[in-house]
Amino acid sequence: MALCSRIRSGISVFNKLAFAASQRSTLQRSLIAPSNSLVSRGYANVPGAKEDKVKVPLAMFGGSGNYASALYIAAVKANSVEKVESEILQFVEAVKNSTKVSQFISDLSVKKDIRVKVIEDIAGQSKFSDVTKNFLGMFASYGSIF
Repeated sequence: MALCSRIRSGISVFNKLAFAASQRSTLQRSLIAPSNSLVSRGYANVPGAKEDKVKVPLAMFGGSGNYASALYIAAVKANSVEKVESEILQFVEAVKNSTKVSQFISDLSVKKDIRVKVIEDIAGQSKFSDVTKNFLGMFASYGSIF
């Protein structure tokens, strides 16, 4: 029994010595040959300039809600909410009043590049802002204006 207790106490001493030796060797290795992560580490922990988050006045859900929120945020960042709103309303009225334009927009058999070019031409001739042009161009490229 005395032998068992000596072996048990010897194991804990051995573990302590082995652990201390491994720590010492790790420390020596890191001082002599630092790892690549220490040598090439870039200290980019400084956060960049944060933009203020734009709060949408009315939370909308679904696909159309996401698009409406994105348009509102883009208009707020460009400081042209009223202008974008009037341009979108003007575009909707023009589509409602012209049967050819409404048929062209709703016709999915028209190729994407042609549809985008026509919408960009309409927006350019109407002197729409860049936010509205990009918004209408994006919808024309997806084929889901109306």
